[in-house]
Amino acid sequence: MTTVYVADTGVFVRCGGPDKDKFQRLRRALRQAGVSLCIPQRVYEELGGDTAADEYPSGDIPYPDGFEEGWIAVADELDYANSLVSTVMDETRRFIANETDRDEDHIEKADTALVGLAAQLLDTGEASSVVLLTTDKPAGNAAETLLPQHGFSNRIEFRYVSVEYLETVTADTFH
Repeated sequence: MTTVYVADTGVFVRCGGPDKDKFQRLRRALRQAGVSLCIPQRVYEELGGDTAADEYPSGDIPYPDGFEEGWIAVADELDYANSLVSTVMDETRRFIANETDRDEDHIEKADTALVGLAAQLLDTGEASSVVLLTTDKPAGNAAETLLPQHGFSNRIEFRYVSVEYLETVTADTFH
């Protein structure tokens, strides 16, 4: 059973930077658990990475140690030709728009990419389950609502990454 942990930009922003206790606690927990955070390329770009570069890290990304140490990894490009991925991303955009009373055109693409990546990982068998770590409750709710409708019941878990979560996270959180 392979669980993949998918993380949003907000997780890193909420950590406050590599010199902060929350960042170091998350780093230590992931390294002790032997797992990594998988981020969609959209999130990587939001963090300052350059997906056109031959290798990552690149650009002005403030978390290069995470990539070099292996506890943050950039996911493969989303397969938009996979109808499941594109459908789930469209549904996520509508779900978030309805939940937040915003126009669909104003929904961040990184939010839809999170749920699209989870669908892709489950559909291709790269993951038997996905844990979505995000500070964005509508995106997390979209994942937990929509993915079971596509046959992934009990295979997606949304964890809201609050300040308290980051202050108490341990390796046991990832077992």
